[in-house]
Amino acid sequence: MNRGQSGLVTRIIQRLDPYLLTTLCICLFLVPISNYAEDRLTIEYSNGQGNEYINLRDIDGISFFSINELNKAFNAFISTDIIDGRVFIDIYDQRLVFLIETSYMVYQSDIYSFIHSMRNIDGNYYLPAVFLKRLMPKIMPDKISYVPQRSVIRAQPAVDTSFRTIVIDPGHGGRDPGALSASGQVTEKEIVLAVSKIAKEIIEKNLDIEVLLTREDDRFMPLQERTAFANDNDANIFVSIHANAAPRSSAHGVEVYFLSAARTDEARAVEIIENSVVAKYEGEEAVKQYDDLTFILMDMAQAEQLKESSYLAIKLQANLVEKTGGADRGVRQAGFYVLRGAYMPSVLVELGFLSNPTEERKLRDTSYQRKLAEAIYEGVKSYMYNYEMFR
Repeated sequence: MNRGQSGLVTRIIQRLDPYLLTTLCICLFLVPISNYAEDRLTIEYSNGQGNEYINLRDIDGISFFSINELNKAFNAFISTDIIDGRVFIDIYDQRLVFLIETSYMVYQSDIYSFIHSMRNIDGNYYLPAVFLKRLMPKIMPDKISYVPQRSVIRAQPAVDTSFRTIVIDPGHGGRDPGALSASGQVTEKEIVLAVSKIAKEIIEKNLDIEVLLTREDDRFMPLQERTAFANDNDANIFVSIHANAAPRSSAHGVEVYFLSAARTDEARAVEIIENSVVAKYEGEEAVKQYDDLTFILMDMAQAEQLKESSYLAIKLQANLVEKTGGADRGVRQAGFYVLRGAYMPSVLVELGFLSNPTEERKLRDTSYQRKLAEAIYEGVKSYMYNYEMFR
């Protein structure tokens, strides 16, 4: 690597999330490479259901392939971040992060080198064949192996990445009532459960996906169990449903949050209210566990989903405002405990203010609850179609 390339790698690595700079183990995977350039590489699936082929291209005497070939052979999802100089490849339910125009890749907090730098030719990115022959079998030996005698890649069948399941989380429940309405006649846990059940009915009727509720009755459920439920069921998205409250009875409108540091006083206030139930109903030890996980979960799991979570939040917010005519309080960011630990795009929806007498009457009305549920359906549908389009 010459001085110019070394400087480029240094600059790109410095743009990585701060946690990587203190936890990365740099593992250089150096292997001898033949200069013989093949026309294609055979992918032989272990289930015996036929073969696929990776088309190869000779670049300076070395075999390269377009990263789009990974989508064809492994149903991989590919995205780029030109500003930060990264290419993301989701394959076998794992994320690989490539540093553009270098030979470096980040996988599970380790940095690997595949010798020959990724090439950008007319806007298309190319990886050296050694990536599939040597590196992938090293980092995913249970998924991929290379048979040099036959120049064949033996691989597990591609993972189904279609949009299949969402989890809707009716907030609170059981001994945790959530917010109390202005009249004192209804609680948050009742409203959000009703809306969640209607949303489940509408979504499953109109979309070919399964909707799971974290609770289907009035019972208490610790926050960590809610996201664990979503993870265990391989949910594509996690939507936590809540109703708001404020000291001022005039506060009104709808808003959607995704997990990040709160940026406004109002967002911090909502974060404090929603998170306070942990100490009250789960104990101080639970609070400590959530706080101990903050750095890991927010910077590792959530950082990868940040863009998708914000996009989902935008779609839901737009439809809530359009369907209900409610005041648009916007898409916001906050560090809600209930969103921590969800390994998929996740948002928290505030349907309105129970502390506002006018909005309380609306939230208690079944026809208005259906409007809210329809808005959630429309937001999910819009997000899902975009997801399927780029998968």
